[in-house]
Amino acid sequence: MRLILLALLPAALAACGNEPAQTGDTMPAPSQSDPAEATDTASVETPAVNTQTMDGVWVTADDRGDPSAMFGPENSEAVFKVICRSSSVEGEGNSLVFQRAIGGETAGDTLDFLTSAGNGSIDIVPLDMETPMVGGSLDPASNVAATLANADGALRVRTGSDEIVIPLSDEMQTVVDDCRPEPAATEDAEDTEAMDDEDMSEETVD
Repeated sequence: MRLILLALLPAALAACGNEPAQTGDTMPAPSQSDPAEATDTASVETPAVNTQTMDGVWVTADDRGDPSAMFGPENSEAVFKVICRSSSVEGEGNSLVFQRAIGGETAGDTLDFLTSAGNGSIDIVPLDMETPMVGGSLDPASNVAATLANADGALRVRTGSDEIVIPLSDEMQTVVDDCRPEPAATEDAEDTEAMDDEDMSEETVD
């Protein structure tokens, strides 16, 4: 009988060793990201901008008595224009007016300027003109005006997804710069000038 039990012992041990160990906790299955979500995220892109480099010339002219500069192909309508509009109300300052020709329904809510000196933006509205145009204005004392006056190279004028690239010129920048207010004198400069006047008075008395 003992021999029979000893003979069966290896088989019993082998059977116990083949069963997996059981514990109270189970390992969670590895989470997998939803491939559909990854595809949706990757498909979100910025709308493409339609950029057109324009050839043409700058021309200066009076616009209802105010200085202006316009750019466009020779012997054709202007595609971009800047005007230093003088105030019709005494005591109010000038304003810089910008107009840009558009094609179809490409206009957005703003006119964006991209230059080597920085970028700026103004609100625009459709203009009731024979050539479809949009326009807006800004304070000549603003940083946008300073940027346009000091930039060089090319000017990118964008509205919505439509952008034109035109050369900057002395004609345009002169209109912008002349429209800006004169820098206010600082208190230090005024104090220095007063002291110089006092010194001159003392020398005269002596």
